Amino acid sequence: MKTRARIVSTVAALAVLALGGCASDDGSDQDDVSGQTAEIPSGDFASTQDMEDFLTNSIDDVDVHRESETNPDFDAAKDADRLHVEFPSAGKKGTDRKASADAVQASGVATFDYDVLMITGTTDTGTWSYMYSSDTVAELTADDAVVEADSVWEHADQDFDSVHR
Repeated sequence: MKTRARIVSTVAALAVLALGGCASDDGSDQDDVSGQTAEIPSGDFASTQDMEDFLTNSIDDVDVHRESETNPDFDAAKDADRLHVEFPSAGKKGTDRKASADAVQASGVATFDYDVLMITGTTDTGTWSYMYSSDTVAELTADDAVVEADSVWEHADQDFDSVHR
């Protein structure tokens, strides 16, 4: 009888452990919802501040600036003028893709010049970044196309991302 009780206890304990493994994870990818698209600006952006004001509606604590505006050592003759979109990131793939799509869409209607769009998120575990040439941004937003969050990173010209992989 004691053997049967031990077997029942062991089976019950294993069942509890197995069910515990079915609980939701830490939420790292729970926000990865397919079909998200970028926010559409209602007009053009004449300055990085205008662009930042727009992106603030969808990206918390976003900072938008051009290299030529913030780097005192910037040399227009030899340096690429990077348009930086930087923000704190929780490392959630869906949220970060949506923010990237919003940044690409907004960059597509910027009336100021830039060479490269650099979208950077900083997490507790590291920093991720996706870069798009101004030509790539123009292609993604041509003919009023809406940038899709699901594929925005696939179109990047360059990336550095150990956070989402």
